[in-house]
Amino acid sequence: MDRRPIDLLEPETTGELWRIARQRGYQMLVRLWELTERFWLGRGYFPALLGVLALTLATGWHVSGAAILVGIAIWFMAMCPDLLAAVCPMILAIFPTAPEYENLSVFLPCLPLLFLFVAATILHFFIWPVQIRLGSSRYGLAMVSVAAILSGCDNLPLGQRTTPLMLYYTLGLGAGMLAVYAAVRSALAEKRRYDVKHRFALIWLTAGLGMALVVVSLCWRHLDGFAALDGAIPEFKCRNFCAAMLLTAFPAAFYLAARRRLYLIAAGVMGVAMVFTGSRSALLFGAVLAVLGCIYLVRFGVFSRRTMALLLLAAAVFMALFGVQALKTLYDSRIIQGHLVGRSEMRWQLLAHSVKDFLAHPVFGAGLGNTAHSSLTSGVPGSMFFYHNLAAQAAGSMGLLGLAAYGILIGDRARLLFKGRRDPFMMMLAMSYLGMLLLSMTNPGECCPFPNEAMVVTLFAVAEHTVGDAAYPLEQLLPLPAFARGTRVIRSK
Repeated sequence: MDRRPIDLLEPETTGELWRIARQRGYQMLVRLWELTERFWLGRGYFPALLGVLALTLATGWHVSGAAILVGIAIWFMAMCPDLLAAVCPMILAIFPTAPEYENLSVFLPCLPLLFLFVAATILHFFIWPVQIRLGSSRYGLAMVSVAAILSGCDNLPLGQRTTPLMLYYTLGLGAGMLAVYAAVRSALAEKRRYDVKHRFALIWLTAGLGMALVVVSLCWRHLDGFAALDGAIPEFKCRNFCAAMLLTAFPAAFYLAARRRLYLIAAGVMGVAMVFTGSRSALLFGAVLAVLGCIYLVRFGVFSRRTMALLLLAAAVFMALFGVQALKTLYDSRIIQGHLVGRSEMRWQLLAHSVKDFLAHPVFGAGLGNTAHSSLTSGVPGSMFFYHNLAAQAAGSMGLLGLAAYGILIGDRARLLFKGRRDPFMMMLAMSYLGMLLLSMTNPGECCPFPNEAMVVTLFAVAEHTVGDAAYPLEQLLPLPAFARGTRVIRSK
């Protein structure tokens, strides 16, 4: 990036030794900034991050590994002018939590690092200031923020709605996502020396391969479980989180295959990882994305129709001979009365309770902090109650206000994707979002602020930038008094 840090550290003439010390210190910082940016743009960046994650999973030092990855994200945020450099390590830093889903409290020592990350973000924009800009996503995100804050205001006491856990969800899903969007959208306005589309696809691909490593680690650590179930996949508590990451990252391999077909190996790796999560959502929706991926490869000229037909015929023969029986064996413990989703599933009860809660509290819903039906599902420790369906969550927890907010948000996103339908990259983003959206129909999905919804918000900030969607300076959207404009740290281009 052709950007210089703001000249806050230039030496002053306050004595020769002090002047030289400050000058040398400034030169050293500039050199560190340059080396950090060079590493971010080099070939070793993504393999190095995957290497750290692989070492973390192999040693079982999940807390230490998460801390190291957050530390790497802090370094890039503070020492690199490109905000996107911190996105990948921050996503990967959450992956070591998957093997510890039943005991997430072990990661509490990492909490101070999150405050350091926020401080590094503030420092980033102080050193490399940008003009805060917002695009079309601002309306939906603002509405969701209001709906989340007001959820359950006529049902739950203020004390229950303002517990630390509930504040994480109410502020995380709303104001937190608006802040993530504003930061990424504003940073993308800066000129870059590289192809943003290619780099972003590599971030997504690295996240998918990273989660594939997590699935390999889970299977290796539960070999006894496979043996006890006669080859069936044990019930991994984190299976739906793994599925969400894999479904979101999966389409990146198809986009990158247009440059090198070798990337289709990564698609195969992620596809197999989805099967071994044991998540029925990953199995079903992964198949949907795989079909769309084949259409994508033909549509954008990676394979001819004849070649794709031959490949699909070979895949169909393989599935008929080996695949169907293998899936029956792997998912034997998840099949109920011959069906992947049985009539006795608690999901149907959750949907029924969502309707009842909506009818009882139609405007603001029963509240994100509502625990009346918590006995129906044993969620992850430290998580709120989920209806396991995005529409049901919006209706039951946030009422008409939530339905309107998510309706506006998803509608704006659909229009944006339709606008860029002829761009292979935008179609990759569309499939990526579809993966998360489909998973959100059967699991918490987008109702989890980090990393799920944060990844989606980042995706659409990049989508707006790609199609040239208008982004307006904050002062135009929220007129500021003259004295406020004069004292802002950020500067206009």
